[in-house]
This record gives sequence, structure tokens and C-alpha cells, in this order.
Amino acid sequence: MAVLSDPVSAPAVTGSAPRGGTGSDTRVETAARSPHDRAAMLGHDMRAAIADVLGGLALADLSRLDPESRLQLQRVQSAAEQLARLTDETLALVTGDDLPRANTPVQTSLGPFLDRIAARWRAHAEERGLGFALDCDEDLPGEIGTDPAALERILSNMIGNAVKYSPAGTVRLRVHRGAQEALCLRVRDTGPGFSDAAMARLFDYAGRPEDSSQPGTGLGLHIVRDLAQRIRGQLQVANARGGGAEVSLILPRAAWAPGVEAPAALSALPDLSGCTVLVAEDNPTNQLLVRQMLETLGARVALVEDGEAAADALAAQRFDLVLVDIEMPRLSGIDVVRRLRAAEGDGPATPVLAVTAFVLSANRDQIYAAGADGILAKPIMSLDAFGEAIARVLSKRPAPCDPTTDSAAPFDPVHLDRLLALAGPEDGRELLTRMREDFGAVRDGLAEGRARGDSALLRARTHVLIPLAGAVGNTALQAEAEALNAAARSGDRAVIGRLLPCVLERVDVLGAALGREFRARYCEEPAR
Repeated sequence: MAVLSDPVSAPAVTGSAPRGGTGSDTRVETAARSPHDRAAMLGHDMRAAIADVLGGLALADLSRLDPESRLQLQRVQSAAEQLARLTDETLALVTGDDLPRANTPVQTSLGPFLDRIAARWRAHAEERGLGFALDCDEDLPGEIGTDPAALERILSNMIGNAVKYSPAGTVRLRVHRGAQEALCLRVRDTGPGFSDAAMARLFDYAGRPEDSSQPGTGLGLHIVRDLAQRIRGQLQVANARGGGAEVSLILPRAAWAPGVEAPAALSALPDLSGCTVLVAEDNPTNQLLVRQMLETLGARVALVEDGEAAADALAAQRFDLVLVDIEMPRLSGIDVVRRLRAAEGDGPATPVLAVTAFVLSANRDQIYAAGADGILAKPIMSLDAFGEAIARVLSKRPAPCDPTTDSAAPFDPVHLDRLLALAGPEDGRELLTRMREDFGAVRDGLAEGRARGDSALLRARTHVLIPLAGAVGNTALQAEAEALNAAARSGDRAVIGRLLPCVLERVDVLGAALGREFRARYCEEPAR
């Protein structure tokens, strides 16, 4: 499968070819005929356009608007965020590539999430002369570990169908706790309900009965069922007493509880007070948005508008952090990072966060190979996502550590308690035993990779270590494992040599701590 040799060299799909093209122009045009490459370029331009929409909305002062106008713009913002996620999934489907993975664990504030859903669909309902009500019980969890993109798509299809088939009245979304702490999201409409024929083909692809007078193909519930299975949820569909249909998404505790699917997100935004950050970005909207976010975090910002200016600034002074757009005039962001790393040699390395609308794995691999420490995909969804990306980049350039005297605990007792409580007494014993065995196997693999100089083995073992460390709440080890994984992927032996001893020491300390925990909980020696 053809891939872009350099994402910044790809011409914009909407642009016209220059007159009197050179041989290299012809080569680029030929490569652009590949469906994979065309999809990559279209995906880039789509994400860039969505980034402009979201960036403009983020910079706008909605408080000055009347309530109706503010509601409409909030609805547009919510739809644009969902469009960005759907763009990623569509691009991955067309190219056969992996979806870009988040750098941080999934952690969603349930209340604000539901408020955004309600704001969006209240406006839809009002356009059709309907009401929309959100009913939330008081004992709902504050945070959930469910993928918010999948959950929003599920609710959008459920509520969209309810609005479509309700001739009058109010569509209701009720969210409450069910049996065994299941999280229940129920959408009820005032329509005619499901016929027997519709029930028989409910989740089929385009399953609307052929003799149905209702509009549409029945694709919505097929999508909902597929997404519900992805997040380990269950669907219940019924005709409600008194008329109308009721569609419910049931999420067992193991599917929604934070810390079960993934560890908790970073607890606080990074403090960049006293830090000088270079931002290399040519888009005016993104310039304003990134500057505002950095200044909110306390940073001093130096702004340049093209790659050559960025390279000159980096040659003239040292920055605490660099944010570089990958596609810029005069010199690409990849070339900026390459020049920086070449100039630094074996000396201290500047943390670099690449900001890009290119999301295919080949593009990401090339960006990391150039020397970037992290990638933040456009559009930037929130200050939290922005801050967490920066925090992880900064953690990948750590000072030499001594894990035996580190002030942080080897594991987070809350994370471990939650995991073992959900597993139950006997399964908890086995879970802790397997966890110790897994850390031991990772430790042996890292030591072997170190002895053999085997980057592939280091990459494989750190790939296992990252979620293991996160599962017990050791964010320091998790961040160092991610940095070591990136160094192994790019073949950066200097970074590997600096990080690997520290990671091995942390794994040893954590393994010993888990052994003590096993003895304390079960009053016996753990299996060797």
C-alpha cells in the first residue's frame, strides 16, 4: 500500500497544479492518484477545516449572545466535535489504517457531557415543535471511563430517531443507576412505537420493513448496536406503556467505571509558569487559540509563522517547549524538528509537541522518527486535552531518577483496590498474581533487549508495560515507558540509554511493592 513519503509535501487537494511543472511535480501528482494518498490529503484538509470551525467557536465570546443564538452555536460546536471524530473513523476505514490513539486514558465528566448532548438536541427538538428533557438521578458517577465519542454517537442515533418519530410532546433522556451499579441511559419518544415486523428486523443493516410508511432505512439502530458492543454495553428496545418507544443503553459497572478500562486522567493541568514556549503555526485562528491556552497555563509565548523562522528562533535561543505545526510554508515541521535534533547532538533535548491534521500511522511514525516527543491532532478539542498532551511530552524528557527514593508511591492504592474489588476475593488473588507475573515478564524482556541491543524487543515490552503501569496508577512509570517506547520506535539509542535503567529500577520497586501487598492482603507468600 502506498503511503506519503513526507506528509508536508502533499499538495492541497483543492489547489491547482502550477504551470510548467517540474519532474518532482509530476512525481507528486502521480503519487496523489493513489486512493490511500488522496484519502490522506482529504483527511488532512477536512481536519484543518474543522479545526478552524472549532477554533473560531472557542475564541468567540458566547456570553454576549441572546440565549437562542448561544444555544445554536453550542449545538454547532458539539456537532463539529463529533464530525472531527467521525472524520478520523472514516479515514481509517477508507485507508485501512489504525485509528489515532489517544495519549491519555479515557476519562469523561458525565454531567458536562450530558449537558452538551441536551443543548444540541434541545435545539433539534424545538425546530420540530417538540420538547426535550434530560432527567438525571442524583447518584450518578461524576466521571466515567467510557469512550465519549462512541457514547455520543449512540445517543445521537437514539435521540435522533426519537425526535424523527415523535409527532408532538417531549422526547426524554433519563440517566440513572440500575441493578449492580449499571449506568442506564433511556430515550423515550411519543411516536407509534415499533411494529412486529420492525421488531423482527430491528438491528439488521437497513432493516426497515419494506412495507413501512416510516422514512429512513433503519440504519440507526444497526449503528447503535455495533457501537454498544464496542463499549461492552447492552441495548434494550421496547414499546412503552401509554405509547411511544423506549430505547435503552445499559452499561455494566465494568464498562463505565473509571480506572477499570483505563487509569484516571491527569489530575491537573501543567503549570508552565516561567516557561518560554515557541509556537510555530501559520494559521491565524490556531495561533490565537494556542496562544490563549498556553498563556492560561502560565507560559510566555514566542510565535513564528513559518518553518524557516522557527528554525532561526531555535538556533538563536533555547526554549522550554516547542509546539510545531507539521505543514508550514518555507520549511516543514518535520524538517524543523530534524534540524533541532541534529543541532542538539547528544546534549539536552528540547521537548517537542507536533501539532498536525495528518493522522495516518505512516505520518505519525515519520514525525516521531524526526525526533518529536508527542503528537497532538487537530482540531484541538479542549484545554484539558491540550494540557494533558503537553504534560506527557514534558514527562518524556525526565531528569535522571532514583526510583528507590522517589516520593511517589509505586502504585495507587485506590486503583488497586478498585481493580481487586471488581474482580472479587478469589479472582482478585489471581489478578494480583498475574499482574506480578506480567511485570516480571516485562522486566526480563527489557533486560534481554538491553543486553542484545534489540529495539524491537524493547518496543514490544514497553507496549505491554504502558497499560500495566497505568492500571496500578504509576503515572511516572507509565510516562517513562511511553518515552522509551517512542525512543525504541525511532531508534534513538541516546534516549534509550538514559531511560532504560530508570524504567528497570521502577519495575523492580513496583514488583517488590506488589509482593508486599499480596502478603498483606492474603497472609501468604506470593507464587514465584
